[in-house]
Amino acid sequence: MIIEEKLLTADEVAEVLGISRSKAYKMMRLQEIPTITIGKNVRVSKDDLESYISQSRIHEKGLND
Repeated sequence: MIIEEKLLTADEVAEVLGISRSKAYKMMRLQEIPTITIGKNVRVSKDDLESYISQSRIHEKGLND
């Protein structure tokens, strides 16, 4: 079985979210964004990042009912 999902680095997470690398590392360390640790490397799955973005959206009352 070959897993084709690419895991994102903190630099890539920062780029997607439009934040600094240090802020991305902090969010990952605090588990605001779920991470996968491989040895000393910490990564984020694209699905987890997309879920984080979706859950972080602020909906105005009545607009998305």
